[in-house]
Amino acid sequence: MTDGATGLVPAAGVPLLRLFAEKSGVRGHASTALLVPGFHPGHDRGQVLVDVAIGLAMGATSVSAAMDTTAGASPVTGAVASGVTAWRLFGDELDPVMLERLARARATHRRRMWSLLAARPQGFPRVSVAGHVWDGWIVIDVDASLVESHSEKEGAAPTYKKHVFGLHPILVTCANTGEILAILLRPGNAGSNTAEDHITVLTEAIAQLPARYRRKIIFRSDGAGATKDLLKWIKETAAKGGHTWHYSVGFDVTAPIRDAIVKVPEKIWACAITPEGKVRDRAYVAELTGLLDLNRDEDGWPGGMRVTARLEPLHPKHRKNASTLEKRRGQRFQAVAHDLPGHHYPRQDAFHRDHADVESVIKDGKNLGLRRLPFYAMAANQAWCHAVMLAADLLAWLRLLILDHHPDLRTATPALLRRLLFQIPARLVRRARKRLIRLCAGHPHTADLITAWSKIRALAAPS
Repeated sequence: MTDGATGLVPAAGVPLLRLFAEKSGVRGHASTALLVPGFHPGHDRGQVLVDVAIGLAMGATSVSAAMDTTAGASPVTGAVASGVTAWRLFGDELDPVMLERLARARATHRRRMWSLLAARPQGFPRVSVAGHVWDGWIVIDVDASLVESHSEKEGAAPTYKKHVFGLHPILVTCANTGEILAILLRPGNAGSNTAEDHITVLTEAIAQLPARYRRKIIFRSDGAGATKDLLKWIKETAAKGGHTWHYSVGFDVTAPIRDAIVKVPEKIWACAITPEGKVRDRAYVAELTGLLDLNRDEDGWPGGMRVTARLEPLHPKHRKNASTLEKRRGQRFQAVAHDLPGHHYPRQDAFHRDHADVESVIKDGKNLGLRRLPFYAMAANQAWCHAVMLAADLLAWLRLLILDHHPDLRTATPALLRRLLFQIPARLVRRARKRLIRLCAGHPHTADLITAWSKIRALAAPS
């Protein structure tokens, strides 16, 4: 065995993602946003941020690991900034003003990416639930999650899950595309249904949407979104902008809800259906609006709000927190408050249950760097969340625009993309004054990587 091998690239996914970030324009927008007059760093700060995001997409969990991962492709990409430079970017340079500029740059770039999505033969992605396509609607999911901390980070505190110590961010995702639009990092003891926090993060998320796509939005949330202030904000903000916005949120099963459920005649209950359109065994839905008095002005609930109930067999894990009535009937009661168009309440219930897909996007986000926040300061970790969002967006756009030819890759999780595509080894060779990347001929997805490379190179140059 001898040494001396040159031009080795341990993972071809790094130069692929770097090329995609360049050709799509996200690197250019990030670089422009992070320019500081009179400051001329050795490494372009937009490129440093993109390189961190690429490292996260490749599975890195820290700043230094992200830069080391990207540097593994240096025979192709050239010199990559050090981990110290990247650490300085997040810890010292990305202050609130710079993050606001970066957010505007992300929104500007998203307009380009959504125009490319709309130009596809199949058009812009639409949400389809139980056989019904919500054509023309942008579906926004909001949910909170816990990020465990094993050290005394700023804001880390005991959470509502007593055995978990950490932070409690709120994430807003787009169900149409799988993008993470906004993340609001909060202390671990922050409340789940804090309307002010939800309004803050939803305002940031809506600012990420191209103007033409803000006209028709449906907001989905679990019970944390069922606050009068939040629903009032949704309807009033839509009215001011001349938009059509709806909501579908989990609703507390209180005594009036239980009483109304009991009053519903048996023949009124309809079979519940899954988001895939299949009948759910021993599950039923019905509308309770006529049996409730929730729209009075003194109640504070927005006019036009409707409430549907869902009955399911009582699972043993829910029995502890079940009411006496639920235990007696052997059924679990659930409720949803919404103002969705139409009156097909089984389909509307299925649309709300489809909100559970946000858990998959959050899981992917944690797989892209959100699981372990690397800094002590809350501000630095909030900046880190921007790298997480950038990594999630890059992979979402890659699936929709570049990997749409392959049924497994276009829906693959970050971990699966790494295993199937990104971790293919490569070598940089020079022939006839050309630089060529040679891939492993025996790998089952080499052809898919070549196809992806060709599609990226064919993207029109960003304006």
